[in-house]
Amino acid sequence: MSPSRPSAASKESFASLFEQSEGAGKQRRRQYQTGETVEVTVVAIAREAVFADLGGKQEGMFERPALSDGEGKLRVSVGSRVSAVVSGVDFATGQVRLTPVVVRATEDGDGGSPLAVSSPAAGGAPLLVEGARIKGKVTGIERYGVFVQIAGTSGRSGRGLIPTAETATPRSADLKKHFTVGQEVEAKILNVDESGKIRLSIAALRADEERGQFESYAKAERSAGGGNDKSAAKPAPRNFGTLGDLLAKKVKR
Repeated sequence: MSPSRPSAASKESFASLFEQSEGAGKQRRRQYQTGETVEVTVVAIAREAVFADLGGKQEGMFERPALSDGEGKLRVSVGSRVSAVVSGVDFATGQVRLTPVVVRATEDGDGGSPLAVSSPAAGGAPLLVEGARIKGKVTGIERYGVFVQIAGTSGRSGRGLIPTAETATPRSADLKKHFTVGQEVEAKILNVDESGKIRLSIAALRADEERGQFESYAKAERSAGGGNDKSAAKPAPRNFGTLGDLLAKKVKR
């Protein structure tokens, strides 16, 4: 008995399934354009390059020096989030070259570097690191905060705002009595939003410095006290006795 031939409806169904499987197997890659801004996550680090996930099973590539500080220490690790600009596309291979603009802070708020700005490439935009320290000059003073041009930058892309609450001044203080145009200041980058607005804080930087000093002091105390011997690290509390004990001693005299 010979097998029955498929009906016309079955043929259409098979054709539809075939087209779908072909489409899934040959999913078109997104075509990125030079100058386009993207948000990516670092997925791999090699000797000369850092690779990031662009989505859709595509990867972008940073040159490693672009994400390193002046001493060659890498500012990112696998899982770090980076805002970047597409600097080039190899349409033959589909490889997307990226230039970093902002290294996003990790969950603990640390950008992973004490220095916030560097030039990742010749003619490229300075690299900003959330959670890191910056130096800059005051360019404007308003009721709601102080504008600062970050050292190593020019134009609006490198200008940040220290909101009044982050200036480390008393509440309701006249900011013009605490800051002057041209004054050099240091602050911490709290965040850089998707539109490029930079939020800075002097108060947060001072809090970080105080925390660091306390941790250094505590570490020195532990070392002086014999390493892990917590009882030796702390001097025994002085016992002054109760008020009745003090009065009794006075009567005996």
